[in-house]
Amino acid sequence: MFIVFFNSSGVVSISKLVPTPGRKTINAAYYVKTCLKNLVRKLRKKRGKTGLRGLKLHHDNANSHTCSLTTNFLQQEGLKLLPHPPYSPDLSPCNFYFFPKLKECLRGKLFDTEKELDAAVHCRLQELSKNRFSPVF
Repeated sequence: MFIVFFNSSGVVSISKLVPTPGRKTINAAYYVKTCLKNLVRKLRKKRGKTGLRGLKLHHDNANSHTCSLTTNFLQQEGLKLLPHPPYSPDLSPCNFYFFPKLKECLRGKLFDTEKELDAAVHCRLQELSKNRFSPVF
């Protein structure tokens, strides 16, 4: 599973859920430690002096996104969270633009190794980034 953060200019950060014995889902500790910290580090590097000022994060209302560990981390880092009303899938551009474009490229292909899959996903994400993320409905 890939966790992808993007803005209107393209992909900002990609985290990959590496299967380990006993972990079948993403919990808040994993989300904060692996995904959000990586995102914050990359944003600070990319934005220089501006840092995280003025940024707003929008994600769905999954448990790992809404628990106190996650919200406290975002608050501590100064990232504002855009609320996601329940039962509002129309607010998720991933479902209507991003995921279909990614699946279109991968459909029907078999990968011998995990490394080949990683390379194909990263390549497609780079292509999508070049075209910017402007959904056309």
